[in-house]
Amino acid sequence: MPDEILVIGGGFAGFWAAVAARRVAGDRAAVTLVSREPVLQMRPRLYEARPETLGVDLLPLLGSVGIRFVAGEATGLDVAGRRVAMRSGERLSYGRLVVAAGSRMKRPAVEGADDAYSIDTQEEAVAFDRRLQAVAATATAPTVAIVGAGFTGIELALELRDRIAGHGGATLGERARIVLLDRADVVGPELGPGPRAEIETALADARVELKLAATVTGLAANRVTLADGTVIAADAVVLTTGMTAAGFVGHLPGDRDALGRLIVDRTLRASAAAGVFVSGDSAAVDTGDGHLALQSCQHALQTGRFAGENAARDLLGLPLLPYAQLRYVTCLDLGRSGAVLTQGWDRTVAQAGPATKALKLRINREVIYPPTTGSGDALLALSSVDPADQRPPAAPPAA
Repeated sequence: MPDEILVIGGGFAGFWAAVAARRVAGDRAAVTLVSREPVLQMRPRLYEARPETLGVDLLPLLGSVGIRFVAGEATGLDVAGRRVAMRSGERLSYGRLVVAAGSRMKRPAVEGADDAYSIDTQEEAVAFDRRLQAVAATATAPTVAIVGAGFTGIELALELRDRIAGHGGATLGERARIVLLDRADVVGPELGPGPRAEIETALADARVELKLAATVTGLAANRVTLADGTVIAADAVVLTTGMTAAGFVGHLPGDRDALGRLIVDRTLRASAAAGVFVSGDSAAVDTGDGHLALQSCQHALQTGRFAGENAARDLLGLPLLPYAQLRYVTCLDLGRSGAVLTQGWDRTVAQAGPATKALKLRINREVIYPPTTGSGDALLALSSVDPADQRPPAAPPAA
């Protein structure tokens, strides 16, 4: 419909885009959210125990503000006709479109990669957890190999002893061999040198075995093969090998960055697709200081708000707001060693240790969640953006 705002994707960016669009549009336009299921998966937490609990039912929240939900997978886009094709065969028309299709883990191009576990989605994280349960029931000294020593791989490695202990007892957790591999010669290469000392100390204290500058040439559910001929036998192999933009983004015309994200202007608008805005892990956008937003919850929350706001503004003939997000922090879970908080793009350590763990827990358990109580008006208010401030409402540090 010409007066409909359609949002593709039910993650952090998509949810907040839909709510922001509803706030701006009021009763002047319909807002519809399309996603495979009405669940906001808490992807930043999927390294944790009990992944089956790490989802939020979106239907009550969407219903409280009058957003229609359509279950299904978007598979095609007719930019000229302003229609989205669904796997079901249905065609959804729109006046403005927000693409918040997210990202997916990029499996390495080696034999057997599809047989390894991952924690990229809630379903995959649950499957990996079930494997841990099975291992705990049969192994006397289990081995888990993690391929990818970035943000997620580090957090998972430092959580695993306690997760194995939760399934098989403390003694089994301490007996476990945890191997963390990466082709880089340092852990957390994308995090830079700032927090590296804290990360390395935490990994050493947790007795995580590091294999760096390692080229993986073969994978299976129970082994990792390296270019030098080394074979690491494991009870479980899990990949944390980085992300690329979701496949739906490929239907959008325009230039892309190395992560497959569409390059958009500061209003989150797709320059080669009239009426289309892109946000979250699908968008490559300048944060306002020369840096590109990351594929992170922190940036998805805010780009989603701006994309939804601007899609509604564009539909109603209102001026668009330039996105900016000048405040950047990271908070990395270091397991039993606490956490480390960094400030700025150079990732200067602001605090670290056990006391910082409370901050990480608050981020994971409160800050990134939409409110599940209160009125629809309160939810709409939380979708607002402040161009003068450029921080999410309440501006807490986010992962």
